Order: sequence, then structure tokens, then C-alpha cells
Amino acid sequence: MIEDPLDSTFAALADGTRRAILARLALGEASVNELAAPFNLSQPTISKHLKVLERAGLITQGREGQRRPRRLVAQPLEAATEWLRGYRNPGTLQLSIPTDREVSFKRFFAAPRQLVFDAFIKPELLKRWFFGPPGGTLAVCEVGRKVGDSFRYVWSSPDGTEIGMSGICLELVAPERIVATEKFDQPWYPGDAVGTITLTEVGGITLLTQTIRYESQAARDLVLKTPIEHGVALGYDRLAELLKSLEKDKEVDL
Repeated sequence: MIEDPLDSTFAALADGTRRAILARLALGEASVNELAAPFNLSQPTISKHLKVLERAGLITQGREGQRRPRRLVAQPLEAATEWLRGYRNPGTLQLSIPTDREVSFKRFFAAPRQLVFDAFIKPELLKRWFFGPPGGTLAVCEVGRKVGDSFRYVWSSPDGTEIGMSGICLELVAPERIVATEKFDQPWYPGDAVGTITLTEVGGITLLTQTIRYESQAARDLVLKTPIEHGVALGYDRLAELLKSLEKDKEVDL
């Protein structure tokens, strides 16, 4: 059985001495003696740690005459970072709890708010980022365009599972604000909810604030026990990539 490279990476990172060695090598190459100097460890012990790092592909050994310097290899660390980003808030999403019935998310995007707004109301754009789990699709995308309009989304997972959500548009002020009810076909929290998205722009940077108000504190607390932060963060990472692509397309057109 072929070992997953991530297994080797995380196993190597599980030891504090090896993490310290990588931190040193991030500053530049170093010999075994130079790497052993900060630690109260023998050279053979340091060498054992280096072999683990080499097997994981995290460092390489060079040759300069009699010297055998070790160098950091960034790619496995970058791959581990990407994996972690997919399973946890990457740091650009801010979650807060404004009241006992609400959850709020904030995220900055390097794009004008009209473009961000369009990504929420144009089906052809929504389908490119709002498709749920990796490999899934937004199979149904019916968008409300004015107050009183209904909307409906159906997410289809790679395994064929479908999740549907419907609601009514309560407020739509382009390109500043969207307010709508939401109710899932297969409820995972009691009652309905109301979602509000506001967009503010300063110097071409847009702050998106998304607040969801639930029918009760119990419903809100139930939602907070789910991976909602992960899901929102993952979706907004995709949105950021889409906006970057759209901005590049605009520059080409100019």
C-alpha cells in the first residue's frame, strides 16, 4: 500500500525537535553540526530526526565539498496547509455571535462590491462557487431578484445525495444588501431562519457580513455544533478565487 504523503508530513511534524529544525531551515540551509547546536542532543540523534524529515520529503541534502547542508523543501508543507485550509477556517473568515439567536460571518474580498453582489444573484456565477462539498454541483439554482420572489437551491453531492433549500426574498438593495428566509427540505435545525448579507466597499476592497438569525437560541446552538464555519469558509474561499478570475477577465477586456 502506497503511503499518503500527508501521513508522512504530519508524522514528521508531530515532533517538536523536527519542527524546530524546519523552522531553522526556513531561514536558510545548515549543516548537521549547525542544526544540532541549539539542542542538548547528540549528532546521531539529530541525524535520526533528519532522516525522518528526508523520508517525508521535507528536506534535502546538498553537497558542497565535504559539507552536506540540509535544505527545506516547501511543497509538502504547502500541500499540508491546503489540506488544513479545506477543513478549518483559513483565517480570513471571522465568526461572531452578536445575539443569543444569531451567528455572523465576516470576510474581506479584493473586489468591488458590485462584483461580489453579482456572484450572489447571477446563477451562472453562483454555480461556480456555491456548490457545496468538493465535487458537488448546484443542480438547481433559482434566484430571487426582487422582494417577494421565492428562491430555491438544490445541492447534489458526488455520491448522488441531494440537499434542498428554499426561501423568500425579504429585501434586495443592489449592490448593498440581501435579506431572505431559508428553510431546508431536510431540516437540520428547528424552525426557519433569516439570512442577511451586507456589502460595504472601501478602496476596491469589499467587506461581506453574513448574519443568520434562527428562531431560538436552541436552534442557533445546534447549528454551532456543526461544521458550519468550515462550510462557509470553504465556500468563500471559492468565491474569492472566482472574483480574482473575473477581475483578470475585466483587465483583459480593457
